[in-house]
Amino acid sequence: MDIRMPSETGLREQYANLQQRSLLLDALGPSRAGHLSAAMQSSPAGDEASAVHLRVLKEATGEAMPAVKDDHGARPFVETAHSLPESRARPPAFADDTEQWHSEILARLQEVLDRAAEMIAEGEAHLERSRRVQLQDIPWMNSQRHCLNWLSGT
Repeated sequence: MDIRMPSETGLREQYANLQQRSLLLDALGPSRAGHLSAAMQSSPAGDEASAVHLRVLKEATGEAMPAVKDDHGARPFVETAHSLPESRARPPAFADDTEQWHSEILARLQEVLDRAAEMIAEGEAHLERSRRVQLQDIPWMNSQRHCLNWLSGT
């Protein structure tokens, strides 16, 4: 079975895609976790309905936080993927076979990109599961939003 290595161009495209996905996850994950946390903190105490909504918010926050963690975990892999092509351009003096050196760097780059892709995909999945809870569906969030809109004149 012949394993074909992707081209350097293909790996660079994969890197650019992962970098964009990581940036998006970095922007959305903490924001989502913050909104959910704020919603939990503004929960009215007491009734059973509020307790149910609070539990749902905790579960959603429990999904948003790993999204942030997965993104942070993927960053070293994305950064390494950025630096590997530079290494390919400068083979060490002890490298007898430059073509072999280039192939090994591309293989390492593929491994790093694969691991980053796994972690980013896990983070995206966590974020998506946290989005199942819509803040506009939380009763006390609607009343707070209504009051803020009324105070601001909108």
